[in-house]
Amino acid sequence: MERESIVEALVGLGISRDVADDLPPLADSVMGLLVYGSQARGDAVAGSDLDLLALSARLAPSVYSGMANVSFYTVEQLKSGVGTLFGAHLLRDSKIVWDPTGQLRELVSGLGDVDTERLLTRVREMSAVFGALNSDLPKYLAGLLREARYLLRSGLYAQAIADGEPCFSVREIATRHRDPSLVNLLASRQVGDPSIEDLNECLMRLERVIGPLKSNPHGSLEALIVNEWGSGGDVLSIGFMALGLVGADGDYAEVDKILL
Repeated sequence: MERESIVEALVGLGISRDVADDLPPLADSVMGLLVYGSQARGDAVAGSDLDLLALSARLAPSVYSGMANVSFYTVEQLKSGVGTLFGAHLLRDSKIVWDPTGQLRELVSGLGDVDTERLLTRVREMSAVFGALNSDLPKYLAGLLREARYLLRSGLYAQAIADGEPCFSVREIATRHRDPSLVNLLASRQVGDPSIEDLNECLMRLERVIGPLKSNPHGSLEALIVNEWGSGGDVLSIGFMALGLVGADGDYAEVDKILL
């Protein structure tokens, strides 16, 4: 499918042409494309990103162009979203833009419900990255704050699902909690420099959702990664993201597609 045709398809879904025109060129390996997030739900505001998922025949890093973000998922990577928040979000909110074989629609339809108890347990385990702030700040403030926002958003979304009221919108979460400050605190696209105050606020709120955060017995984020190296898994992956080595611009973008 040519880029111009995809742009027209996005406009047909109600996305403004100014935003749709930011779509970057897509490789021939792309087998399908969908839009998710606020642009798919129809509650986008000025400055909202255009979040796109491309089904790809091969591994590829995410690309960014203006307001458009495209993450590339292989079939196996997308299958790993079964039972996750991201999978539930795609199932509930996403809109297919291009799917010539129907494979993308079939994959999304099988993503299923979220095991919120398991998800919150994973979030609690990953909170170990915040367990040595005296050693890790201010050097890793930007990465730690980014991951604190990610885990808090995930925890609040999981909480909403557990309460029987699924939600994947920061603005809706803020309305439900009667706390407008959550909109800016949890926004993926941040304006201004990261602050320790915002990090502390995120961690305080995260504890309300999951209980006490995990300790880091190794004394620093770098030491935690070294000691988790052989085991792999969530803690190692989110540790790399907090270091700022990968996934710096997207929640679901890198480290073999960490999915919550």
